[in-house]
Amino acid sequence: LNKLTLQQKILLASKICDNPFIPHTPFKQQAHFLTNLEEEAFYGAQAGGDKSDALLMSSLMYVDYPDYNSLILRRTLDDLEMPNAILDRAKQWLLPFEDKGLVQYKDIKKKFTFHSGATLSFRYLAHNNDLMKYQGAELQFIGFDELTQFPENQYLYLHSRLRKTEDNPVPLRMRGASNPGGVGHDWVKKRFVNKNSILSFISSAYTDNKYLNQEEYG
Repeated sequence: LNKLTLQQKILLASKICDNPFIPHTPFKQQAHFLTNLEEEAFYGAQAGGDKSDALLMSSLMYVDYPDYNSLILRRTLDDLEMPNAILDRAKQWLLPFEDKGLVQYKDIKKKFTFHSGATLSFRYLAHNNDLMKYQGAELQFIGFDELTQFPENQYLYLHSRLRKTEDNPVPLRMRGASNPGGVGHDWVKKRFVNKNSILSFISSAYTDNKYLNQEEYG
């Protein structure tokens, strides 16, 4: 946060608090994640740290810009479609705005289109062959839910799809969120968590989440 100018902090704070699609105020660790302007950042959460909310809020911050296109990935279709997983949560947050004409959702494409023209898509990436689906993509936000379930080459390839036109004011952001473990645990730890890493790592536990019943959860 110390790297942000006062003007940048004010802009980002207003986008978080005044965004009608974000239903609650982020707690401290989520706020650190959301106001990070670096191109890459990782939100490492224990159970209850609410990483999916943090990732979804981050993807929604710039939906008022017409040229903003965002993508959130899970490893498999089953992961994507699980009850209360990130796609289900996005539906809970966004579908109430369909009747107001602020959002349209296409279930076949798993894609939300906002009244500004901005988009938020949900996809899965089970095999390297799936990477070809993104060959011509131009995205300003890419989020990996459960990043440690992905191999490093898939992350790096999608990173190359992070781009924009010169006149697009939206920052390019690559975001990951995950619990420990998984096939990608080692490369994620090396890239974000190790002491010699220069990339942003935000750690969160259930005790940081003010929306949980701490006594029951603990």
